[in-house]
Amino acid sequence: MGGHTMHGSKHTAVAGRSVSVLVSVVVSMLAASGLRAAGAQAPSNPCAQVTTAEVSAALGETVAAGQQAGTKTCSWSANKPTHQVVSLMYAPPGDWNTRKTRQMPGVTKASVSGIGDEAFAETAGQFTTLYVKKGSTIFMVRVYGVPDLGRQLAIEKPIAQTVAAKV
Repeated sequence: MGGHTMHGSKHTAVAGRSVSVLVSVVVSMLAASGLRAAGAQAPSNPCAQVTTAEVSAALGETVAAGQQAGTKTCSWSANKPTHQVVSLMYAPPGDWNTRKTRQMPGVTKASVSGIGDEAFAETAGQFTTLYVKKGSTIFMVRVYGVPDLGRQLAIEKPIAQTVAAKV
C-alpha cells in the first residue's frame, strides 16, 4: 500500500469494511441495471447452483453458506485470512449482446473457452468478471478481495463451469 503499513486486525477490519461496502455498491448497481429482472431461465435459488465446498475449493479459503440477495444473486464470504467474496448473478437473456459488445473506456474483454456456449472475461479497474451464456441463461461470477486479476479469473472459472453444467 504505497509504503504505508497497517498491522493486524486494524488492516483486516479496514479491508473487510472496504470490500463489504464495495460489494454492496456493485450489487446494487448491477441490480439497478437490470440483473434483478432476469427471466425464467434463472433458478429460483441461485445459492443452490454451486456448493459451499465448491466455492471454498475454487477460492482456496473456507466460505460461509451462500447468502441470497434478491432473487437472482448469491454471495459466499470468507473472512480469514482476509475478507473475500464470490458472487453469482443471473441476467436477462437479452443482456448478452449488450454486455458482450458494449465498449467502455478502461474496460477490456477477452473470450474464455470451455465454459457454457460462450463466455468472456471483462476487466475494469481492479475486477475481472466472468460472463457466461448457456442456452438462454446468462450469468456472471465475480470475486472481491483478491487483488490479482488472473487469480480472480482462475477462481471464477471452476465456479462458472459448475453452474453451466446445471443449466
